[in-house]
Amino acid sequence: MIQRSLYSLIFFLSALALMAQENCSYSLKGKVKAAITDETIPFATVILKGNTELSQVSTSNGSFNFSGLCSSEVILTVRFVGFQTYSDTLTLSSGGNTVEVLLQENVHELEEVLVIEEGVEEVATIARAEVNAKALEKLGGESLGKSLSGLSGVNMLQSGPTIAKPVIHGLHSNRILILNNGIRQEGQQWGQEHAPEIDPFVANNLRLIKGAAAVKYGSDAIGGVILVNPAELPRSEGLSGKASMVGASNNGMYAGSMLVEGGLKGLRGFGWRFQGTYKRAGDASAPQYRLTNTGTLERNFSLGAGYHTDALGAELFYSSFDAEIGILRSAHIGNLTDLERAIGRDRPLFVEDFSYTINNPYQAVNHQLLKANGHMTLENIGELSAQYGLQINRREEFDIRRAGRSTIPALALDLYTHTIDLDFDMLPQGSWKWDVGASFMYQNNENDPETGIRPLIPDFENWTAGAHVISRFIQTNYELEAGARYDFRHYLIKRFDRNNNLLKPEFDFSNLTGSVGALFFLSNNLQLRTNIGTAWRAPHVNELYSEGLHHGAAAVEEGNPELESEKSVKWITSLEKNTEKLAFNFSGYINLITDYIYLRPEDVALTIRGAFPVFRYRQTDALLTGIDADVSYKISDRLENKSKLSVIYAQDQRLRSPLINIPANSVSTALEYALNLKGFESSHIGFELAFTDRQRNAPRVVSIAEILEANESDSDLFASDQSVFDILDVPGAYALVNLEAGLEKRLRNSALRVNLAVTNLFNVEYRDYLNRFRYYSAEMGRNITLRLNYEF
Repeated sequence: MIQRSLYSLIFFLSALALMAQENCSYSLKGKVKAAITDETIPFATVILKGNTELSQVSTSNGSFNFSGLCSSEVILTVRFVGFQTYSDTLTLSSGGNTVEVLLQENVHELEEVLVIEEGVEEVATIARAEVNAKALEKLGGESLGKSLSGLSGVNMLQSGPTIAKPVIHGLHSNRILILNNGIRQEGQQWGQEHAPEIDPFVANNLRLIKGAAAVKYGSDAIGGVILVNPAELPRSEGLSGKASMVGASNNGMYAGSMLVEGGLKGLRGFGWRFQGTYKRAGDASAPQYRLTNTGTLERNFSLGAGYHTDALGAELFYSSFDAEIGILRSAHIGNLTDLERAIGRDRPLFVEDFSYTINNPYQAVNHQLLKANGHMTLENIGELSAQYGLQINRREEFDIRRAGRSTIPALALDLYTHTIDLDFDMLPQGSWKWDVGASFMYQNNENDPETGIRPLIPDFENWTAGAHVISRFIQTNYELEAGARYDFRHYLIKRFDRNNNLLKPEFDFSNLTGSVGALFFLSNNLQLRTNIGTAWRAPHVNELYSEGLHHGAAAVEEGNPELESEKSVKWITSLEKNTEKLAFNFSGYINLITDYIYLRPEDVALTIRGAFPVFRYRQTDALLTGIDADVSYKISDRLENKSKLSVIYAQDQRLRSPLINIPANSVSTALEYALNLKGFESSHIGFELAFTDRQRNAPRVVSIAEILEANESDSDLFASDQSVFDILDVPGAYALVNLEAGLEKRLRNSALRVNLAVTNLFNVEYRDYLNRFRYYSAEMGRNITLRLNYEF
């Protein structure tokens, strides 16, 4: 009896299994796209709930495929940060089923910036932000640094009104990695007054990763990563484009940019694009005087062509950035007495009438980039991609020289960079997702001997190689991520000593970096991200061997060949929420940097080219902590409030004293009101109040007079206090009022958008702590900017 019952039970269970097997014949495949642009979205999280719960990550072309499904009633959920979550209940037919998922973009903008968190192709568990295409239109004509400065946690390091570079959580220059169209941007970025040679008009969006993203992108990414992304090339026939025009009142700036793109009839998948920009500006104006010799001139263009299908593709891209940039005349002083008079002076020593002419001192920079890449999908395995980049960077800096030699550059550097990047992005295996890759770089930096001046930095060669692996574990309510990377760098320096003997010192630097993080999907539309990562940076050749006057910085800089690599451990955690009425992002970070390299003011020097402060490279241990907050609240259907806060504290851990050139705390709030004017698709007006506090954690102050007195008495300014000092007290706090209005008119197959902005409405006179020329002049005064964008 027991045996018969056992047989019956086995038969019954087998029948159930066969029935289940017969019913498990449903399948569902589909593609994830952006609703507005119709572009596919790779690496979106796709969750299918039926009898069981399954999850995948969409492939590089946005597709997903579930097979062997046992339930005809399923709930499909698709998530991709920066877009609204998609959820729908589906009734499946027996056999194959196809669905197209259209994701709606989140529309909560914070100070013209859309807070967004990107997918697995970057680093999913690190806080990030994005300046989207709409926000970039409102910033047309601005530099890359200015375009990013509206993000919380981002500031500008300036050298007068013409040069700005981004500062992320207090770090800049070689600690920020910029990827221009997927290529690691390599110019002479080591200079604090060397702005990135990138035209923001070429970008469709600017993405910012605030954490130490060294695992994915390689060494130097201690402060963060900036991704300058153009739109994907067209894949179908037809012609479209965009024309942008900008005019500004303060410096007489006018700029125009044209983008034209299309495809070929009968060759679906092929696309091409041309883009060009012309920009010219004259002397900027502070509220009480002109900032003489602060004009700019830019002539930039780019070309791209490629062929892409779901299985393979290839692309070529070329760009040229060409600029002349005036340097504030009052920053170059002829003697020590005038230098003492110029520092902190209410009015600069040199003030002339407005002019578009760019005189000495000025910079002339040309940056050319050539990219060739290809990708291939290996069926049921993943996507393999390879990329080669060539960059040629030519930098000339012209000083005021005697004997008619002002037409000969005082500094002339040619940098040639070759990069190769290989990446294998594997298809999800259950809940796991893997990415492995390797990168190689060779650089050759050459000085032009025709300058007739001992080079500021020597010739050098740089070999760099690295490899990474990143793993991601994806579940319904959380995602885990971990990665590791190893990098090696070799320098061969070619320098002459004071006796004109050729020396060839060599340096080797290497390190292993890692990152672990988690993303939690909480209730009430909350998301929590936390990540702890290590990063490192080898000292640049300028930090090792700078020797002489750095004309663009108006300072004498001296290197230190004993410098060690910087090592960073950064922990960043963010809590965010996106609903129709309320959106916020709160993040906090701690960044401990061992052997932090910095320029320390130590002396003043009188050279044949004038009188200048003397800075030397030193090392210490640094701790940087801070909080970023972005909040957007929709008060009514027409009225929305947007606010942001950035707080940072930095300390020299060895000396227990402040660090120099750390951003001051800031807060801003804005109101935007939708006008709904008749005859226009959209119209609005906005008001912003932005407050920047005095830097309350600043170094001690030692004036030029005290330095000269110490030199005369042969006394050591660091004998009783080893901490860094500044040569001028920090400027006071300031508040600015800005206005902005815009409207859009849709035509049959085109659109016209007009934007009017007024910055510093009340023409407030102030000096910014992160402007290196605050010693000599105030910031720009009121500026009215009109922007026209015609899209066809």
